[in-house]
Amino acid sequence: MIRPVIALLALASPLAAEAAAPRHLPTHNIQRPPASDWTKVVSLTPDGGIRTGNPNAKVKVVEFSSFTCPHCAAFATEGFGPLTQKYVKGGQVSFEVRSALRDAIDLSMALAVRCVAPPRYFAAFEAIMGSQQDWFPKAIDYINANRDKLGSVDDTPAIHAMLANIGVEATLAKQGVTPAALDTCLASKPAEDILQKTTNDAWNVKHISGTPGFFINDAARADIHAWATLEPAIQAALKG
Repeated sequence: MIRPVIALLALASPLAAEAAAPRHLPTHNIQRPPASDWTKVVSLTPDGGIRTGNPNAKVKVVEFSSFTCPHCAAFATEGFGPLTQKYVKGGQVSFEVRSALRDAIDLSMALAVRCVAPPRYFAAFEAIMGSQQDWFPKAIDYINANRDKLGSVDDTPAIHAMLANIGVEATLAKQGVTPAALDTCLASKPAEDILQKTTNDAWNVKHISGTPGFFINDAARADIHAWATLEPAIQAALKG
């Protein structure tokens, strides 16, 4: 059971780390696709992220991301297309997203989107990020109007109602997430533990300066926060 949203609203990033348990995002029956399209390979990583592309790619890009970060939304809108089509698809680059939670809405969104099974995860991720300016203010309004429900011990129904109210449930339904599955994902303690782990790793271990926080082949790149600066770094790594 996730913590009541109202209690989480008072938390500032990073969230306190908790022991992580395995997250059972479906990864079975994933086979190598034709070499021309590695974007079909999507899997959970040992570090708690979700990766698309060739796991043995020469260049491995990791983004620590937040659903309530406007710069993360801008990167998803501007960078996902060229990144996946120009570099991931052919197997040169792999791209992994890990959560660096910033607030309670971020946690609820991350739990909900992880309910999407591969290979649809990144389509859902991009759609949610692309509509952030629409749903985020609605989520704040919903929380302010429903503090009693969101402050209850079992706030999963209220969070589910919020996601329906702001249009996120409908977006996830297009990627195959049923209402019952969404309830299960929102109440998943193992999933929350994974998100807490990646968040602690981002803020307290790797000490990212903000979101999005990028790593290329495990090297922190504090100078990169957008596609305009990430692409040249990828190209340089490919040549190296």
